[in-house]
Amino acid sequence: MQLSLARALDIDQVLLTHQHFDHIGGIPQLEFYSRIKTSKPVRVYAGSQTLDAVAKQFPFMQDTLELHELTAWQTLEFDEVRYTGLPATHGTQTFGFLIEKAAEDDTPNKRIAYFPDTGPLSAETAEALKGIDILIIDSSFHGNNWKPQGHLSIDEAIEQAKQLGAKKTFLTHLTMHYDEPITAYELQQLLTPYQGAVLAANDGLEISL
Repeated sequence: MQLSLARALDIDQVLLTHQHFDHIGGIPQLEFYSRIKTSKPVRVYAGSQTLDAVAKQFPFMQDTLELHELTAWQTLEFDEVRYTGLPATHGTQTFGFLIEKAAEDDTPNKRIAYFPDTGPLSAETAEALKGIDILIIDSSFHGNNWKPQGHLSIDEAIEQAKQLGAKKTFLTHLTMHYDEPITAYELQQLLTPYQGAVLAANDGLEISL
């Protein structure tokens, strides 16, 4: 259903950030795509622990997934777009992805960072993301951050974006872990002073590279 709503009708490969179920639980949607539309396995790239979790939780998909191990700082390239797995601070072998399109003529590369689950970024990862064009980042908490080593609050995510010099930031992984309840409207009002530089992500959001 989610793939249909997103109009994701052609899937060549899937990159996973980590093994937690809210990030791999949708994988069974790929079974019918593999069996009915393409009649071949879907390529999946992730850290070894995540691949183990996928294999154990979805053993019925062994013939519909082609699993490939991804290591930190490794870059994959598909259709002239590069994806580099950068370490996130959210348990072991959790990645965010630096996504870059090859430059055309004198046009600078556009760079997108996708970190849906992370605490404060390491110095090495932050250095790689300096001046990022679009930052998509964990904002799991509002008010008190119950898990500061593995997640960010809305305020912390915005501060991280400022430190990176991100040109535009989307807050994601917005959850119910809020000491201070906030509605979608109130969040939009909170972000108004940033004049479009910081926005709340939404289902079905599409970003052009």
